[in-house]
Amino acid sequence: MIRPIALAVTLTFSGVAAAAAPPDSVVASVEGRAKAAGFDGAILIGEADGTQSTLTIGTKPVDPRATWRWASITKQLAAVIAMQEVAAGRLDLDAPVARYWSDWRAPNAATIRIRDLLNHNSGLPQPDESQADAQGVPAFYRSGAASPADAAAGFCAGPPKAKPPAKFDYNNCDTIVLAEVLARITGKPFPALLRERIVAPLKLDSVGMFEFGQAPVGHVAPIGDVREIDGLINLGVNGASAGAYGTIADLWRFDHALLQGSLVPAAQRAQMWTAQESNGFLNAFQWTYPAPLKGCSGPVKIVERQGLVGGIELRNWLLPETGRALILFSRKRPTNLGDPWEGKGFAFDLLSAVACR
Repeated sequence: MIRPIALAVTLTFSGVAAAAAPPDSVVASVEGRAKAAGFDGAILIGEADGTQSTLTIGTKPVDPRATWRWASITKQLAAVIAMQEVAAGRLDLDAPVARYWSDWRAPNAATIRIRDLLNHNSGLPQPDESQADAQGVPAFYRSGAASPADAAAGFCAGPPKAKPPAKFDYNNCDTIVLAEVLARITGKPFPALLRERIVAPLKLDSVGMFEFGQAPVGHVAPIGDVREIDGLINLGVNGASAGAYGTIADLWRFDHALLQGSLVPAAQRAQMWTAQESNGFLNAFQWTYPAPLKGCSGPVKIVERQGLVGGIELRNWLLPETGRALILFSRKRPTNLGDPWEGKGFAFDLLSAVACR
């Protein structure tokens, strides 16, 4: 039997008290669809005024305040910090990595632009293609380097797959290298930048970064088909590409601040949220695309960030035109979420309920 729990939580942002949570009809619609699909995890519906409702659904629902790995949603945090540096005039998207990291030994250090890292056009070596062990875990994630910094200087600086600007190829090395560029510009490692630029200002008390070899003790554990290999993955080696953790409520606090314009100036945020179909609608580590949702008068602009590490799968959907967001944290894989732009499926139905009202 699936037992949902729905909590309407009133939050405060920038000293302004929020007024009301999402309508009960929207919460009920999302809850019903999630139950019917056998979803197991947490779902958050965020409103433009900063309020939210969190649903925890499953045979043994997780605590709404539970800590989750954020997986590749970490890339969204890295993109924000990078664009803050762009706004400050310290980072040029069209400059090569070698301008900021002069002794980086990658063969194409002088031609890979910062923009190529953010758009996965770098042609860098692919961690997912490193030699897999008997359990199917690529060596990069099983043992990896001694730290993300070592991975950036070592594996990620190895023989390239393609000459930049290369065809889109999703690659964790891009964010790991970008984090080292940011460290050289600011003099601070990525975890310190995350605390200073995002965690402390927004009071995201649950948010942190996995250290090398650190197990996710006390965090939500997967229950799906791939849970057996979950403990074999070294979460710390991911660094800025997939190494953050926190609650679903703290991710909404980040989303709301981004939507409201308090993290990145308007010009740089517009840069982040403008993407080309020729690059799969990806720019600045986020997918930005129009989706024909059911019940809306026209296509809806969606900013999407996916996350997947081991047995945990996540989606972070921002709706810039209304200031709303929908976040899904699933502990059961495989999860048939679908894609909103397909015009059908689980994600399409949930986003239609949240956006088209």
